[in-house]
Amino acid sequence: MKLISCHIDAFGKLKDVDISFNENITSICEKNGYGKTTLASFIKAMFYGLGANARKNSKLTDRTKYQPFDGGKFGGELVFSSEKGKFKIRRVFNRTVTLDEFYLYNAENNLKSDAYSSSIGRELFGVGKETFDATIFFGQKELPSEINDDIKASLSTGKLYGDDVDALSKAVEKIKQKIRELKGELKLINLESDKARLRELYLKENALTNKMGMAKANLSECNEKLKAYQSIKDEMDTKQKEYERLSAQKSAIEMYLNEALKEEEKIEREEQNEEEKKPKKASLVFSVIFFILSIVSIALYFAVDFIAFIVACPVFVVLGIFTLIIYLKQKKKNNSLKNEKKLKKSENFDKNTDKLEKIKQKQEEIKEKINTLFNGSPRNFVNYYEEVIGKINDAQKGIVERQNDLKHYQNELDSLPIAECDDKLQADTEKSEELNNKINILETTQNFLLSSSENLSSRYVQPVQQKFDEFYKKFITNDELVVDGNLDVHLKQNMLDEGYLSAGTQDLVEICKRFALVDLVFDKEKPFIVLDDPFVNLDDKNLEIARQILKSLSTKYQIILLTCHSSRKL
Repeated sequence: MKLISCHIDAFGKLKDVDISFNENITSICEKNGYGKTTLASFIKAMFYGLGANARKNSKLTDRTKYQPFDGGKFGGELVFSSEKGKFKIRRVFNRTVTLDEFYLYNAENNLKSDAYSSSIGRELFGVGKETFDATIFFGQKELPSEINDDIKASLSTGKLYGDDVDALSKAVEKIKQKIRELKGELKLINLESDKARLRELYLKENALTNKMGMAKANLSECNEKLKAYQSIKDEMDTKQKEYERLSAQKSAIEMYLNEALKEEEKIEREEQNEEEKKPKKASLVFSVIFFILSIVSIALYFAVDFIAFIVACPVFVVLGIFTLIIYLKQKKKNNSLKNEKKLKKSENFDKNTDKLEKIKQKQEEIKEKINTLFNGSPRNFVNYYEEVIGKINDAQKGIVERQNDLKHYQNELDSLPIAECDDKLQADTEKSEELNNKINILETTQNFLLSSSENLSSRYVQPVQQKFDEFYKKFITNDELVVDGNLDVHLKQNMLDEGYLSAGTQDLVEICKRFALVDLVFDKEKPFIVLDDPFVNLDDKNLEIARQILKSLSTKYQIILLTCHSSRKL
């Protein structure tokens, strides 16, 4: 297969970047900090995706490391060709793996394709991400890599031969030891305890949720009661205001009635006193006149002679008669005036009586309205009003209590460590699955090794040794190196590991071993090879050797070399 081009939306420090790849060798020489390692990780992420975000106290993952700081679209596109055709991968990474997006298009017509799934790396190359890292992905300063069980299983497919029984026994024993270690780790993970704790928290959550539901129902009931009793109170307040208005009218009418009655009584008393005084006055005047005439007559009788008295007497009699006539006329006039006043008084009395009756009638109407307003019992109204006020206070108190209950239940809900327990269960489950997966891989490898033959180790050691020698002995003949059953390289003369070699030579050993593995492991699509500046420790001589190795491989594999120095550029 071949990489054709890529477009990076945003991945680490790379943003809106387009790169085209040559069919054989693509050298990208950029200064430090450009993002060469980021580019290599992007290519790997397009085929294998990104792992989950780092959990607490764990190392920084690629998802966290390469997430754009400015919040841009995290991901991009990669165009490649395989035996099935020409395709374009598009991935968009999010905060979690489950939210990641994967799309595959036919690059010829841009239509969606189902030739590969989101596990395209394993489907295309036949190996997992760890094997990809340990073989075709030459990370910067990470040439030595652990030969994992996936690689061993891939090498043990029946096309490798040999008969080194001791190497097989050691490999099997190491696998058994690793399985025991992994099972020991697995025992430390108590998923049932995690699940029981989580179930307990969910039960508490459900109980609190039910309590909150009841509290909300009670709160709603209290609000309805408050609304109903408040409506009654408003209606009663309206009646109370009407009662106060009618009472004020009633008091005013009663006051007016009392004043009118008092005024009428006063007038009657004054008229009675005046009537009593008038006859006495007329009688007194008449009596005084006759008394004066009598005195004058007596005086004349004794002071003057008898004849004068006799002459004066008729005059006096006439005066008396005249006075009597005047008195009688005056009395008649007084009686006429009295009768006239009595008639007028009677008319006024009748009018006042009608007026008082109307006032009393109005008074009775107001009393009737008040009785109707309170259903005939103002006292009962007052008692019921007090009862309604008590109900309103109870409803308000209930509302406060239910609101406090809701707040208390919410605080308890918020304090439940469900998220932490769920995270722990998820982490333990992932760890358990990871351990079980490793155990399954190891047991599969072990069973396969044990069922193959006693000579299985030599069956893949020999081909790896041959492939390794093809690269290494082609350029270096000073040291005799051998590959053991664990695919570790040793000096043949005393089986010392390559740690006794110089740093540059060690890098060449690892490069040759990786190329040998690439040739043997990938029996499906021949992959590309990504080298992220792996030659930093090589001197000029070894660098030239590395160049020759890469040039010879470029006829078979597409090579992408990332470097920060022009001297290491192909």
